[in-house]
Amino acid sequence: MQDALAEQITDQLCGTANPVIVDLQVDARLIPNPTPPAIDIYPGTPFTEAIAFGRTSRQYWFTVRARVSTADNEAGQDLLLSMMDDGSDESVEAAIISVREYAGAKLGDIEGPSEFGVFRDSGGEESLLGCTWRVALVP
Repeated sequence: MQDALAEQITDQLCGTANPVIVDLQVDARLIPNPTPPAIDIYPGTPFTEAIAFGRTSRQYWFTVRARVSTADNEAGQDLLLSMMDDGSDESVEAAIISVREYAGAKLGDIEGPSEFGVFRDSGGEESLLGCTWRVALVP
């Protein structure tokens, strides 16, 4: 499921010959030291939730996190705002919604985007500006 979501986001925003977001790094796992702009997808909180009675009636929550560089503060904020705008070509939400077409996973609720936040890399050396979405997928 997580891989399918990353694949759809990659297809929508990275493209091949004409990428929507140039040099976008997308991974279906948490990226501890990204090369921005970057989108990573990892288990959310709570990770699973019952949606009906029965062992197989569950949905899975994932966090989709977009991060940009603050080296050029204005350009980074402009790109992040475009990624948050569901009407823009750079819309992360539109890319997430495209997973409806992917075999084997149904899209549930999408919560977000969150407000701007500062995310530090795993070494604590670089701060990136970003936001998150919570996405429910049902197998």
